[in-house]
Amino acid sequence: MSVQSSRTFFNRDVDARSLRRKKILARDESSRCFCIATASHLKRHAYIIVALIRMGFLSPSLECLISKMSKGSNGNSSKEVIAAPAEPRPLNWDDTRERQLKLKRQLWRNMVGNTIFIEARNLAHIIGCERVYLKFEGSNPTGTQKDRIAMVLADQAVIKGSEGIATATCGNFGVALAYAAKHYDIPAHIFIPKRYEVPKDRQKRMENLGARVYLVDGYYEDAVTYASKVADENNWYNANPGYNGVPEMSLAAYSEIAFEIFRDLRRVPDYVFCPVGNGTTTAGIFAGFKKLYATGKIIALPQMVATSTRRGNPIVASFKANSRVLVDLKPEEIRESEVNEPLTNWHSFDGQLALDALFESGGFGEYASDSKMLEFSKVVRSEEGLSVLPASASTLAVMETLARDGFIIKGTFVAILTGRDFD
Repeated sequence: MSVQSSRTFFNRDVDARSLRRKKILARDESSRCFCIATASHLKRHAYIIVALIRMGFLSPSLECLISKMSKGSNGNSSKEVIAAPAEPRPLNWDDTRERQLKLKRQLWRNMVGNTIFIEARNLAHIIGCERVYLKFEGSNPTGTQKDRIAMVLADQAVIKGSEGIATATCGNFGVALAYAAKHYDIPAHIFIPKRYEVPKDRQKRMENLGARVYLVDGYYEDAVTYASKVADENNWYNANPGYNGVPEMSLAAYSEIAFEIFRDLRRVPDYVFCPVGNGTTTAGIFAGFKKLYATGKIIALPQMVATSTRRGNPIVASFKANSRVLVDLKPEEIRESEVNEPLTNWHSFDGQLALDALFESGGFGEYASDSKMLEFSKVVRSEEGLSVLPASASTLAVMETLARDGFIIKGTFVAILTGRDFD
């Protein structure tokens, strides 16, 4: 090879090495800038990180990771470094309990969520809507979406060193919390208002799961106040709405339903029909779709439809009165039955969030009669093979009424359904 050719190849090799070095330096600088920017972003949302760590979705070692990410080229930490606090543990905590906790978390994450999602072609023909899908929360351990938040709250009770966990309920959440408490090996204390039509088989399920059930005077709202007082006196974790960050954790837990719908449907539905009592599930699902929208995964939001009983729900009543502020009902207005019991209350603890979701999404609220709920719970069983709680079939009853009246027919409709008790 001539000198000229060798020089040419040598120069090319030098140029190639120089180019690779420049690329590596550029990549390292880009990575460093990205890490600092990421740390800066995390700092602005530190409260979210803390909540996720406490719920067990992020490891306490995140502090070390972020610290390494945000170091500058001179080895000194950037001003943007955020130190994520370690997940709190009781004083008598040891490695054995930590391993047990991690195992229990892994188990319930496999058991809860990722519920059944099917297209109901037979129902679509009967209801009169174009495409109907069913999100069946009945495949959760106790048959409702309440398992999603119950497990999170039981987990919180353990890591805070509580001697038990307590809540007021009219049924479904009590069963879910009793199951979660048994999973985490802590005592559950369930307070039920005497005047409510709580099915005896549901109360029996709570007791069979090891929960202690207390029947108290007054309405559900009175039971919440009493249960909270007793919980504080006995070092029990207060799992009632409005306490210990329960609303925020509930929204995060129920937002998973939206993520699963989007994952399985691969697009955004036009309408999401959700049975509404306290309003937490409706608000959580809409919050999930808003997160998808904020991250650019979807370009539109579904219209949220709250379905309930005309015998007593302030969310639907406030919407129908065109009030953007939730207006409580009078306790004497409540007319509870065995069918509508999960939907009735005079004060919805997360009702304002649910009402905001209806207005923001361009959705609406509508009533269903007890007879229609029963009818469609039977129709779902015969046509799609799902045994659902009659109150949750209010979604299909309202859907059919609106389609029959020509209000809505075209589009993709998703109905949230929960399972019924079999005991």
